[in-house]
Amino acid sequence: MRKISFGLLAVAVLLTGCGQSQQSQSKAASSTSSQVKHQKLSTADSTSETKRAAKTSSSTAADSTWNQTKRARLADFMEQWQAEMGQTYVGTYQGKQPDHLGYKFPAALTNGDLDGRVEWGHQKVTLTWAPKADQDAAIQVLAVATGGKPETPFPTTYFFCLHNQRPVVLMTQTTNGETLYVQDTQNGELQAGFAKIVTGEKPAIKSDSSLMRDVNAAVKTQPQRWPQGFGGTWYYYSPYDHRVEAQRWRNVSDWKLNSIQKDGQQWLHIVGAHQTAGAGTFEALRYRYYDGQQVPVMLSASGAGVWFDNNLYPTRAMAEQMQDWNYGDEPDSAEADID
Repeated sequence: MRKISFGLLAVAVLLTGCGQSQQSQSKAASSTSSQVKHQKLSTADSTSETKRAAKTSSSTAADSTWNQTKRARLADFMEQWQAEMGQTYVGTYQGKQPDHLGYKFPAALTNGDLDGRVEWGHQKVTLTWAPKADQDAAIQVLAVATGGKPETPFPTTYFFCLHNQRPVVLMTQTTNGETLYVQDTQNGELQAGFAKIVTGEKPAIKSDSSLMRDVNAAVKTQPQRWPQGFGGTWYYYSPYDHRVEAQRWRNVSDWKLNSIQKDGQQWLHIVGAHQTAGAGTFEALRYRYYDGQQVPVMLSASGAGVWFDNNLYPTRAMAEQMQDWNYGDEPDSAEADID
């Protein structure tokens, strides 16, 4: 029998151990690589799932804001509203194409015919057709209706919109020219009815008389005080200076206040405390819809005939946008009265 030297045996043992160690390290590296790959796949799957969830959430939010059910509710509401108003309207909510003097909707909103040609008050705006409320736009038009009373030669068109996700009904009665002028409809039932369809809650419609309720008490008390709502700073557009000006009534002791009626309108009459000549200034508050909400807008008049001067707004931004816009309830101006 041959003898195996101790040295050779030791080398064999070492080589065997080294081979096992390399195999073990290789297996460990393979396992680590597999784990890393699995983590990357898991992360990718998670990211993809997050994107899908976000997309689904966005789609669900848009669908809940405006969908086929709400479109049908608008059709039912308009049928009832127009019957009460003695008017007839054709709407996109019926699957029809309203025609405003050659502008057919929704095509006029999608083919570029109105690009750069729409002004809300005196501010250029873009109306974006969005029958699913899924457009990334400031003003999304969900539906359009055109019509009016049978004997009216020119139509009225309503745009049922979301302005920064707030429901607002804009209208136009533009008959010619290159610009389509829109404004909030001042019909409270139409604004509130549409808001209820969109949000599920119908906002209260405030009365103009509530803004004038404190006038009589304020002028009768001694010393006199400014009626609620009349104080502070108001803004109006000066057609002479072509800019927005601010009006601030200061110390009430510098003025004498009275309450008068003129053509069915109550006015706060303001004259200087020691004034002996001149008609003074007349002011009245009423609500007007702006961006789908009722805000106080002040009527300002002067002269013996209580002639209209300006509409004043509670913010400079409103005055800059609306400028010399008339709502139709203003008294005659001095120039118009002379004519």
